Amino acid sequence: MKYINLRRLSALTRTDLVIESCDGVLTPLFHSLGDSPLMCSPALRESLRDGAAGSDVPCVIRDDFGVYFAAVASESGILYIGPLYFSLLRTGKQQEFLRYYGTNAESARTAHTSTLPEMYDLILLAASVFCRKTFTDCELPLLGRHTELSERDSRTDQSDFVIREETQDDDKAYRHSYHEEQQLMQAIRTGDADTAVIVAESMDSDSGRLSKQSIRHWKNVAVIGLSLCARAAIEGGLPPSYAYRVSGYYIQKCDAQTDEARVRQYRNDGLRELAGQVSSHLNRKNSSVYTERCKDYIRKHFREKIYLDNIAEALGISPGYLSKLFHRETGTRIQDYVTEIRIDRASNLLLYSELSLAEIAEYVNFPSQSYFGQAFRKHKGCTPRHFRELNQPKEYWEK
Repeated sequence: MKYINLRRLSALTRTDLVIESCDGVLTPLFHSLGDSPLMCSPALRESLRDGAAGSDVPCVIRDDFGVYFAAVASESGILYIGPLYFSLLRTGKQQEFLRYYGTNAESARTAHTSTLPEMYDLILLAASVFCRKTFTDCELPLLGRHTELSERDSRTDQSDFVIREETQDDDKAYRHSYHEEQQLMQAIRTGDADTAVIVAESMDSDSGRLSKQSIRHWKNVAVIGLSLCARAAIEGGLPPSYAYRVSGYYIQKCDAQTDEARVRQYRNDGLRELAGQVSSHLNRKNSSVYTERCKDYIRKHFREKIYLDNIAEALGISPGYLSKLFHRETGTRIQDYVTEIRIDRASNLLLYSELSLAEIAEYVNFPSQSYFGQAFRKHKGCTPRHFRELNQPKEYWEK
C-alpha cells in the first residue's frame, strides 16, 4: 500500500517505475518483475543513480536508441522511470533495444510514445509523489548518453525516429493531408500558438519519410513547417521581413541540432513565436491610441525607472484611466508589460553580446541579478545562463 499512487501512475501512463531502497532492494511498481530494462540492467541503474546523486531535481538520460530514462533520489532511496519513448522504434530496432538491456521481449510492454511536455509532466509528477514535495518550473538536467551505449556504431542513429517501416503501403505512409496543413496555417494566421503546436505534433505522427536518416527527416519536417507558417504569419499581418527573419532563425537552430527531440522543440518554439507575434499584431489593431503610445513610451524608456504618473503625464491623461484602459485592452498590467520588454531586451543581449549576467541585469534596469534571474525564469521557463547556453550563436561559444 505504501506506493499505491505510484502504482496507479505506472498503470495509467503505461510507464515502468522501479524503486531502489537505500540497501539496494528493487521494488517494481508494474505488472511483472523482470520485463523492464530498469530491472534487467544494473549498468543502466548505475548511470541513473550517479546522475540523481546529490541533485535536488530528477535527472534524465537519453540512450543511443533515442529512448529516455529518468531518476530522482530521496532519503528513502531512488525512483527510476522509463523507458520513455519520444517516437516508436522500428520493429527490428525495438528488438535490438530489448536484447541490449537483457529484457524478455515476449513479456515486454507495448511501447507508448509521449511528447516532450508529457514526459516532463510525468517525470515531475512521479518525483513529487515519491519525494513528497512539489517540483515546479525546474530544469531537468539531460545527462550524456548511457556510457555503455556511447560507442555504438553511428548507423544505429540513422533510423531511431523513422515513423513508417519501409514495408508499409506508400499511400498510408504518405504526406499529411492538405486539411491538416490548412489547420496549422489557420492557427498561425489567427495567433493561436497552442493549437498550432498541437496540430504540428499531431502531423508529426503521420509524417511521411523525408529522409532515410532520422535526424535529416526531422530537420526537413521542421523546415517545411516553419516555411509554411512564415507565410501564414504574413497573411495574419506580420511584415514579411520579420516573419522570414523569425523562421530563418529557427530553421538555423534546427539545422544545428544533433538530437531529434531538440529539432522538434525548436520547431515548436518557432511556431509559438510566429503565432504570438500575429496575436500581438491583431491585439494592437484593436488597441486605442493611448495604449499604443504607452507601449511606445515603455519601449523607449525601459532602461530608466518607469512610473505610471510619468507615462500618464506624457500622454496627457490621468494615471487611473490609463491603468484601467491598458489592462482592459491588453489583459496585462503596465508594470508587467515593462518587465516583459526588459526580459525581451535582455534575451537579445544574452544571445548577441558577451556581457555578464550582472551587466545585463543592470543594463535593462533590474534592481539585482537575483531578481533578474527570477523574472527571466518566470517569463522564459529557464535561467538566463541556461538560455544563453542553449541559444547563443555558435560564433560566441567557440571563441
